[in-house]
Amino acid sequence: MTDSLSVNAIWYRCSADYFLLPNEDSAAVLWNAGIPREKTKTFGFPVTPRFAELKEFRPAPSDENGRRVLYLVNGAKPFAPELVRRLAALPEIELTVTTGRDARLFRTLEEVRVSSGRNFEIIDWSDDLPRLLASTHLLISKAGGATVQETIAAGCPIIVNDIIPGQEEGNARLITQTKSGAVARTHDDVIANVQKSFSDDAAIWREWSRNIAQLRRPAAALETASFLLSL
Repeated sequence: MTDSLSVNAIWYRCSADYFLLPNEDSAAVLWNAGIPREKTKTFGFPVTPRFAELKEFRPAPSDENGRRVLYLVNGAKPFAPELVRRLAALPEIELTVTTGRDARLFRTLEEVRVSSGRNFEIIDWSDDLPRLLASTHLLISKAGGATVQETIAAGCPIIVNDIIPGQEEGNARLITQTKSGAVARTHDDVIANVQKSFSDDAAIWREWSRNIAQLRRPAAALETASFLLSL
């Protein structure tokens, strides 16, 4: 089961020997519904094992180390150019934006870069997300199950700026409950949270970073595979 906390009942109203979940808070949903504890396993979310191979992580944000922000655009695309324009205007951050395979969005952001006069990096589709997340200080993205778990695996705090009602609400709640980031529904909120996280010697970012590091299960895919092979 991939989403956290808001677990759809259709996932466990079936016959199964075991239910594999990303964390114990999500397993508790099944326990409360009458699923025996011994049938639940919480190995974590099976991200690529490349996250387990990461050796070096970002130093704390500072004038010397930079304040790197990665905006992974995979939701609310019509509103992304304006948010990128506002993020690019923040002189204290180093911005990278990913557009996936959306060539039109890539061209639009190139126009934003030219018109804003700010030099930020634009990346289209990439299979190097583990390295990107490990090297950035702060992710801005939607509350997708894989996205949230990948940023957790990289120990990278996240500002959630888009949530699909129902299935993604639990993922966003996981971030806020563990104080591993923030939810920002408007551009104003995103900008305010970015600035707040890096202010006062990045005090809030440091708290988020410590907390999200406690959730890391980067070898979850390997642990899950070992369990399945043992059956």
